[in-house]
Amino acid sequence: MTTFEYSFFAKLIYRYGNIIATFFLSIHLITSVIIMFEKWYFVFFALINGFFIFIINKYFIKTYRLFPFKIEADNEKLVCHNFLMSKKEIKINHSDIENITGGIFSGFPTRPIYIYDGEQKITIGFYSHVGKFQNLLTVILKNIPQPLYNRLLEGMKEMRVERKK
Repeated sequence: MTTFEYSFFAKLIYRYGNIIATFFLSIHLITSVIIMFEKWYFVFFALINGFFIFIINKYFIKTYRLFPFKIEADNEKLVCHNFLMSKKEIKINHSDIENITGGIFSGFPTRPIYIYDGEQKITIGFYSHVGKFQNLLTVILKNIPQPLYNRLLEGMKEMRVERKK
């Protein structure tokens, strides 16, 4: 089994980045609310800050649920560990993978990749641009069912043709 882990800096950002962002946005939100009583148009700044705080924390909660920070892979399965505040371990057989979305498959390489296991009805995600996760993606693509591989390849070819237009 090959082990894939995020670097210390990446773990720090993906696990705790929302705390820093929420702190600074909350300071701005509080000042906007205080000034809102003197100048009515600061309502808009308060609403915008509240919206950003909501979106950032919603995204990080999704990351906490779906993203393992340690993945072990071989030619048969993936074993996912180190979810935030959870001791769960998820095993996914390559033959049970029904879909892979996001990242390079959606045309945006910096977005996360999501793997859907149809047998267990679970989804996991990982950032392919961090560390050696390109190698993990290679292992997964070499071992998924052939119809899924062909469908993903065809989708990527279509995106390439659309970009050239």
